[in-house]
Amino acid sequence: MRRTLYIAAAATLSLQLVRQHAAGAPPVVATSIGRAATDSEEIALGAALAAQFDRDRGIVASPETRSIEAYLQRIADSLGQHAQRRLPWHIHFDPHPGIKSGFALPGGHIVIWGGILAYMSTEDEAAAVIAHEIEHIDDGQVSARIDSLARTEHRDVNVPTQWHWDEFGASYGETLENLCDYKGAKLAVAAGYSPYGFKTILESFIALGRVHSPSSPPPKAILDRIEQIEREIAQEHWKSRTSTRPLALPGSG
Repeated sequence: MRRTLYIAAAATLSLQLVRQHAAGAPPVVATSIGRAATDSEEIALGAALAAQFDRDRGIVASPETRSIEAYLQRIADSLGQHAQRRLPWHIHFDPHPGIKSGFALPGGHIVIWGGILAYMSTEDEAAAVIAHEIEHIDDGQVSARIDSLARTEHRDVNVPTQWHWDEFGASYGETLENLCDYKGAKLAVAAGYSPYGFKTILESFIALGRVHSPSSPPPKAILDRIEQIEREIAQEHWKSRTSTRPLALPGSG
């Protein structure tokens, strides 16, 4: 099942790991000991999977999509300066309007689907989405997935044909998705963005859900994530960081 960034399809899991991390416990990361891929091998695998993604999706870049990708890339560049891993963070844009998410590939490659842009009204919200995906890589979750597949299916990281991009679109589970919000907010603030970008884009999903299904309660997974960012804003004394940047998507003016 493809992972959607904010509308969780996985079963509800405990937020204990996130709360422990907020209290100062060390994050869950993949260590370099026993890893299936070095950084350079992971970067090369990610580049091959990004090219595979473009072929499978039939993506033909236009001047407009190149401009949007370049705009999102500038945001990723500003966030990547504050990441722990020194990777060539690279945005790949798929303009499909019906897919409202993003996902992380190995080695710093990040796919953003066109549908999620419709939910954004500020650049801070775009930064929230990209920071979340950066954290899947920076926190070692993507590396851990490589390790798992290499170990259980005897794959070679130097043979890209043994891998498929969609394997990295599956959910990491509600706990780690929430952790990427938590750590992603810190990354966004370090780059000068408002942490409220996480809160407002989550709220936009709830608002749209009410339009399409007025009688259905908001998804608990999203409410939990809103509660988490509100708690983090209070704990980190970010309440005054409300200033946001206008979304400057090319062609939207």
